[in-house]
Amino acid sequence: MTLYPWLEPLWKQWQLMLSQQSIPHAMLCSANVGTGIEELVNRLAAAVVCKNSDDEACGFCHSCDLSKGGHHPDIHWVMPEKPGKGINVEQVREANRYAMESSQLGGKRIIIIQPAEAMNESASNALLKTLETPPDQCVFILLTQDKHKLLPTIISRCQHWQLPKVSRAVLLDWLNGQNARQVTVDWFILKMYGQSPLDALSFIKQEKQKEWEQLLTILLSGVQSRSFSLFEVQSFFKVDPIEKVTWLLYLFNDLQKAHFGVCEGPFPHLFEQLLGCTSYESAYSHYQHLQKMLHSLQSSSGLNAELLIVDWYLTLVQAPSNN
Repeated sequence: MTLYPWLEPLWKQWQLMLSQQSIPHAMLCSANVGTGIEELVNRLAAAVVCKNSDDEACGFCHSCDLSKGGHHPDIHWVMPEKPGKGINVEQVREANRYAMESSQLGGKRIIIIQPAEAMNESASNALLKTLETPPDQCVFILLTQDKHKLLPTIISRCQHWQLPKVSRAVLLDWLNGQNARQVTVDWFILKMYGQSPLDALSFIKQEKQKEWEQLLTILLSGVQSRSFSLFEVQSFFKVDPIEKVTWLLYLFNDLQKAHFGVCEGPFPHLFEQLLGCTSYESAYSHYQHLQKMLHSLQSSSGLNAELLIVDWYLTLVQAPSNN
């Protein structure tokens, strides 16, 4: 299976590591959501447990058949039990027990933890004890979006790999080759997903540019004329609220940059209008607010996202002046 183009450079480095039989006992790989990094890790795991090849799974042996079907007994994934939940200590203890067992097919065991930053403190400490005295013939692979959220002691016991940045040219070339539609979305908008190509493709396929423009219209109606429909605001943020808070973060970050002349243009007309009635101080303040909100929503699944966002919107439109 052909890899996504932005994954190929890292895969070539991993192939060299495989051919030299220098796989470490613990690897930490930093990559954004929407890059397909899971596909690359599956490819690495399949190559490690393959019986016939050094730097690439042969695709024909019994071990490869099991890997392709997602049923290899020596490849174990540790992930949150539910979206938005953390990885608890019992999950890590189970992985530790698995790490101490003998391989069922006589090779290495692979334990993949994703996202590693979802481990709570007890889970992190349980993993650390195993990494301090790593079992023979066992490889831990930790996938993370933000390694700084991990214990420094865990980081220090892993070989760190960073997925290289996706260039604009590579992203647009790949998107144009997907036959979903030619890329007609303005780069000013699409750059939100510049390091998450699969999410960029989803944005295009689902025609979310219309929703992005609706968001700008909602903001403008509030800050320009103080005229808005609370029902419209509530309805808009009811669907995919976390993604839309991310849009807001990018938007208010761009507003700050534009005030200093460092935001890449040309600007869409709606953005120019919003820029004209939003001061740098206001953009900065709301950006800080939205950052804290996004962190809360991502770390606490029980929060009412719609209510929090609407409350924020009311602070935006009720402010004495935004410019």
